[in-house]
Parts: sequence; structure tokens; C-alpha cells
Amino acid sequence: MSADASGLKRLALIPARGGSKRIPRKNIIDFHGKPMLGYSVDAALESGLFDRVHVSSDDDEVRAIAERLGADADPKRPAELADDHTGILPVARWAVQEFARQGQHFDDVFILFACAPFIEAEELKQAYEVYLANDRKRNLLTVCRAPTHVEQYYRLNDKGQLNPLQKGGNFIRSQDLDYAYFETGTFTIFSAEWLTTHPTLMDDMNYVGFELPEWKSVDIDSPKDLDYARRLFSLHQSMAKESE
Repeated sequence: MSADASGLKRLALIPARGGSKRIPRKNIIDFHGKPMLGYSVDAALESGLFDRVHVSSDDDEVRAIAERLGADADPKRPAELADDHTGILPVARWAVQEFARQGQHFDDVFILFACAPFIEAEELKQAYEVYLANDRKRNLLTVCRAPTHVEQYYRLNDKGQLNPLQKGGNFIRSQDLDYAYFETGTFTIFSAEWLTTHPTLMDDMNYVGFELPEWKSVDIDSPKDLDYARRLFSLHQSMAKESE
């Protein structure tokens, strides 16, 4: 770990509310023998980075599972911060401010998403080095390289007509184009000061990226996504055993 991290206090915050419409109980659903959120908890604990690993939930069952996994789940998230319309910023701000009221202050906050079963401790440490290399002045997002250049994408309207995002983009040589990246929704890093002083996350010009491979960038948002992630996880477990 970089010497720049000396003395810094770090919080791992894992948001895991009880409600989920498309995949009921998604945050604690079984994923290869472990509650889904257990992968994020394990990675945080194994990294050795954190002074506190906290699962933020309004749901007593989720909180009990989190504590069995080795995280803490107090304080309980207020119900008004656990509906479908509450973004991650108010949740993180509330947690940081609540801990401060209890006398525990943090410098940096990792937000680890609960449905990220491919996350590994080493990636958390590597990403933090990137964050530190930027003097903690830019937030960090995990990203994945898009499968093709953004200039070569189209939009498809309800009549089946294709509209290029960039007119003529599909006729530009691929080697003359830069790659595009998208957020994976695996984890983010913020300073606690930034989280408590900014009213919105809509400023998207203040970030650095930590690239993850495509197979680790599955967004589990539907039953189809969940099935794909399970099959992908099995495949990589098999490959790992064969290489031993």
C-alpha cells in the first residue's frame, strides 16, 4: 500500500436493502452456496483495507446474515432511505454522518455493491492505489471496455430504422478510434468529505477508472442476468481447478 495511505481511515459500505422487485431478496439470494452479498463482504474483509465493513440495510434478515458473515449492520438504515427512488448518495451520506456522530470518522469510503460475486480483495487494493495516485481528488469507478467503438453504435427506433450515434462512424477504421468504457457497478471510491458535501452524483467529470475484465462486469438486474452470472461463475471455478 502506498505511503500516501498512512493514517487514513477507510469504510467499506455495502448497500443491501431488503426490497427487490425483479429478483426478490436479490441481495441475500443463494449464489453458489453463499448469500449474494457475502462475496462483497468477504472481499472487503480479506483486503485488510478497512477500519469498518458495514452492510447498510433496513431489513432485519439481511442485517442478521451480514453479521454472520463478519460485517457489522448497525446502525439500521431508516425506512425512508430504503425505497425504490432513493439513490446511493443519500444512503452513503447518512451512514458517514451517523458514524461521525458516534465518534468514528472516515477519510475514504468504498461503496461495494451487494450483487458483485466476482469481486476480489486484490482488486480493491489495486483500485485504491489508482485513487491514491490521483491524490484522492477524483472519485473512482470500476469500468469495462465496451465491445466495440462507440462511434460505431446505432440506435434502433420503433420502425426498425437505424440512427448512427455518429454519422459516418461505422466507416472510420477501428484502429483510428479510441475505446469507450462503461461503469460496471461493482464498487466505487469516494472521499468522505466529497460524499458529505456534494448534493448530487450528476457530476460525471470528476472520476478515474479502474478497468475490470468483461467476465467480471455482469450487471445482475434480472433473472436472466442472474442465470448468466451463475453459469459464468461455474465456468471460471472449473477453469481455476483445472489450472491447479
